[in-house]
Amino acid sequence: MTCWTCHEKVAGPVCVGCGAPQPPPATLDPYALLGLPRRYFVDAAEVEQAYRALARKLHPDRYVAKPPAWRRFALQWTALLNEARTLLKDENRRAWWLATGHPAPRERGPRLDPAFLEEIFEWKERELDEPGFVREQAGAREAAMRAELHDIFRRWEAGEGDLAPVEDRLSRLTYLSGLAREKDPHGEHRH
Repeated sequence: MTCWTCHEKVAGPVCVGCGAPQPPPATLDPYALLGLPRRYFVDAAEVEQAYRALARKLHPDRYVAKPPAWRRFALQWTALLNEARTLLKDENRRAWWLATGHPAPRERGPRLDPAFLEEIFEWKERELDEPGFVREQAGAREAAMRAELHDIFRRWEAGEGDLAPVEDRLSRLTYLSGLAREKDPHGEHRH
């Protein structure tokens, strides 16, 4: 790639020849953007360190006296860096991205299989006789589902599995998390 202003070879977001910020990538790949290996189990400090190193180079305040295109590219980079940092620090969004290339489901609301929904319905019926039952079950199932998701990613990172089940597990986790934090009929917050 060559710099859009001085035409020198460029290997990063800022030209070492003229100092111009380069056009940001058209699509977000948070790992490539921050120069981090593609894995689920990331160190938050490593994400923060990579983010800060790039943010210092590309902060819009560095380009206040520069041409408008330089400032625009710096702003675009800053937005992408913030999005990449947020995505990689969020366990669920990171999982969605690794499994699908998107930070969240493309459809509104989780896709859930009928057997899972039937089980939830049974919990809600039992809740009538045992207040707190749904919250208990959802919390326990949420913890088990999180452990299962971690196991899927451990195997994937070891080269022993694929990420096909991730969308389903994340959909269930999203639903279970909502149930575990739902208000009870008397208006008290369950948590």
